[in-house]
Amino acid sequence: MVRENEPLYGPASPKELSRALECLYTGQMNVAKQARALRMTLERLKQLFNEYVAERPIDINDEEAFSADLQLTWPFA
Repeated sequence: MVRENEPLYGPASPKELSRALECLYTGQMNVAKQARALRMTLERLKQLFNEYVAERPIDINDEEAFSADLQLTWPFA
């Protein structure tokens, strides 16, 4: 959520937005925190992220889709 008196600008570049969407997609960042960092509304980032995910479907039957996910996270690390 953006503060009342804080202006909205949006990401500095398309590359910045692309990196932010990738972080969200891989679960490395919280959507609300990312929206604040990008200086955009939460609703707009949700809309962009939904479009991003729709373009990248995951085949759950493909074993290779999950084989790259080797980094252990809490509570398993």
